[in-house]
Amino acid sequence: MTWPFRLAVLTDEVSQDIEAVIRFCRDYKLEAVELRSVDDQPLYKLTDERIDALATRLQEAGLTVCGLSSPVFKCELDDDAQIEEHIGILQRYAELARRFGCRYVRGFSFWAQGPFDEALPRIAERLRGIAGMMEAAGLVYALEFDPAVYATNGAKVRQLLDAVASPHLRALYDPGNDLWDPDGEVPYPDGYEHLRGQICHIHLKDAVRTADGVQGVAIGEGEVDYRALLLRLLADGYDGYLVVETHYRLRSQLTEEQLKRPSGSAFSEGGEEASRECMDSLLRLMESIRPATEQRRL
Repeated sequence: MTWPFRLAVLTDEVSQDIEAVIRFCRDYKLEAVELRSVDDQPLYKLTDERIDALATRLQEAGLTVCGLSSPVFKCELDDDAQIEEHIGILQRYAELARRFGCRYVRGFSFWAQGPFDEALPRIAERLRGIAGMMEAAGLVYALEFDPAVYATNGAKVRQLLDAVASPHLRALYDPGNDLWDPDGEVPYPDGYEHLRGQICHIHLKDAVRTADGVQGVAIGEGEVDYRALLLRLLADGYDGYLVVETHYRLRSQLTEEQLKRPSGSAFSEGGEEASRECMDSLLRLMESIRPATEQRRL
């Protein structure tokens, strides 16, 4: 069968070298990448000349850019100077999105410094302004939940989406992030159900919770019920991207700081072999559900 959704990979989960990423994509017949950091720099810090060269090279390789992973609003909610800086960063990402021909810019909801419910009105006010920027640019701010920010899970992201009520603010669903959620949201079905109808983009990672903390593993080998999720995505007609965000290494351990602010060679070191293991595992999982999906079509 032909899958309605498409597979991609976050580039710096493979390498900081775009040529290594292109080889990886060729090996797995991927049609798209998501950009976060390249050449040891966050994307927004690269020169226009380097951006143009990247866009040309990816086009030559037959690769689409399906999204830009920005660090926007991984900053303090009560610091106006930081917020203005991040709005400027988002404006740069809007320019880059137009250059790469993609629609989605991933962002967050501020470092958590207190109860979510108390901060929600102020976060929503900031996100309304962002939604207006995105509307003017013809883009979508893909809001991701993350254990370090106020919206730590799907339920909280949904509250923010409902408060802002803009088609230019949608949900980025990353079920693996729920395994770090301090509230303990179940990735699937709970996280998915909270966001159903608002999901524009999906990241894939997996992990297991141990006595020593959460440990990343290959997709389908951890606690996320990916088999059920993939079947549900098919049933619901999801036709966007599934982007592999490996977020673990075979021979080392990513630090908490690297997980919060992934970027650069130290983060990418060992990423290619872990990403290959992750992609192999995902493809085996997809193959294992093929009979069930084909039976549904009869």
